[in-house]
Amino acid sequence: MIIATLIGLLTFVLASTVHYLALAHLHRRLNHEARSGLPIVVSGIVGAGLAHLAEAALYATSFTLLDAFDLGGFKGGQADGFMDIFYFSLVNYTSLGLGDIYPTGHSRFLAGLESLNGFLLISCSASFIFLLMRNQMDGPTSGGIQASD
Repeated sequence: MIIATLIGLLTFVLASTVHYLALAHLHRRLNHEARSGLPIVVSGIVGAGLAHLAEAALYATSFTLLDAFDLGGFKGGQADGFMDIFYFSLVNYTSLGLGDIYPTGHSRFLAGLESLNGFLLISCSASFIFLLMRNQMDGPTSGGIQASD
């Protein structure tokens, strides 16, 4: 249980760090762009989405590690290779939870951490994208709809 807990907490911290660094990089990059409007917002959405895919892949790697140490596994549908575990991880990260594949053993703890982490990080991305959209609509050079006095 100690190894599974350490792997879970380390993955939680790594995924959160990756997300922070990705959003910070996007923020710096998009603030220096001369473009405005849709390209900025789409770049923010795609960048945040790629960060989420990387974070789900981190969790899939941790699930694979737990399986290698014989501390957990999967039952239900096919979970033969990394892509099946990545599929579970992505479904779990987004809190969709289809249930066709489910974790066993100490992998259940990691699955709970992943759902919590995914919810928090997706919320951060939603706030980031909201701010990008608001800044593009409120900016003096945005060409978008502006409030009148």
